[in-house]
Amino acid sequence: MKKEERHQIKRDDLATALGSASDYFGSHRRTVVVWGAAAAVVLIAGLAGRSWWQEREARSARGLGELIRTYNASITATLEDLQTADPNRVTFTSTEERDRKVIEQADGILKEGGSGMAIAGASLYKGMAQADLRQDDAARQSFEEVLRRDPRGVFGQTARLRLARLLEQQGKSAEALAQYQAIADDASGLLPREEGLVGMARCQASLGKPDEARKLYQRIVTEFPNSEYAGEARNHVAGAS
Repeated sequence: MKKEERHQIKRDDLATALGSASDYFGSHRRTVVVWGAAAAVVLIAGLAGRSWWQEREARSARGLGELIRTYNASITATLEDLQTADPNRVTFTSTEERDRKVIEQADGILKEGGSGMAIAGASLYKGMAQADLRQDDAARQSFEEVLRRDPRGVFGQTARLRLARLLEQQGKSAEALAQYQAIADDASGLLPREEGLVGMARCQASLGKPDEARKLYQRIVTEFPNSEYAGEARNHVAGAS
C-alpha cells in the first residue's frame, strides 16, 4: 500500500470518527450537556475538597505547634518568676493550669480531625498532661491511641515510654516490662535502647528477679558504656557482687 493511500485512509477514519461524534452530539445534545456539567461539578468539587483538606492540615499543624508551646510554657509560681518572665511568651501560675489548657487545646485538634500525625501528637501531649494531673486511666487511653496511630514514629515511641513509666508507677511491673522491652528491642534510634533496658531492670527487680535485673544492668555497662545510664548500671552491678 502506498504512503499516500495510508494517509488517505487515516484521514477518512478521522473524518468518520468526527462525523460520528457530531451525529451523536446532535441526537444526544441534552445527555452530553448534562454529563459535561456533571464532570465540571466533580472537578470543581475535587479542587475545592483538596483546598479544604490542605487548609485543615495547616490548621492542625499550627494547632499542634501551639499545643507544644503551651506544654513547655513557663510556670510563674512566685512574684519573682512573674517579674522575670518573658512578656511575649505565655505563662501559667501552676502546672495544673497549664495541663488543663493543654488538654483543652488537644481536644480542639482531635475534634477537628486532620492528619494522623497531628492526631497522634495531640493525643500524646494530652496524655502527658493527663498523667501530670494523675488522670491515670485517661492518660493510658491517650498513650495507647498514639501507639495505634504512630506505632513506629517519634510520637508513638515517646508514648510507649510514657506509658511504661505510668504502668511502673502504678505498680504494674509486668505490663511496664513489656513496654520497656519493646523500647530496648527497637533499633530505629528514636529512643535510646538503654532507656528500655534500665526500665526492664527496675521492673525485674520489682517482680522479685534480682538476677535478671543484674544481667540487664550488665548489658548497659557492656553495650552502652558511654550512656548516661552507665554509671547507675555500674552501681547496681557492683552492689549485686
